[in-house]
Amino acid sequence: MAEENGHGAFSILQFCKWAGIGRSLAYKEIESGQLKIKKVGRRTLVTMDAARDWLSGLSDGAG
Repeated sequence: MAEENGHGAFSILQFCKWAGIGRSLAYKEIESGQLKIKKVGRRTLVTMDAARDWLSGLSDGAG
């Protein structure tokens, strides 16, 4: 699992729990290119850096 210091990676399920979103939204974000992934064999991983980049790219809802 990813660590708060920026090392490691999440599975999709772990990322969804961390981000508070569902798998459908996660896959939509991947398809749109907003969320970057890494493939290791058949596994799909989201690095902590990619997770933080995705989060910082979200709008703040003001508007």
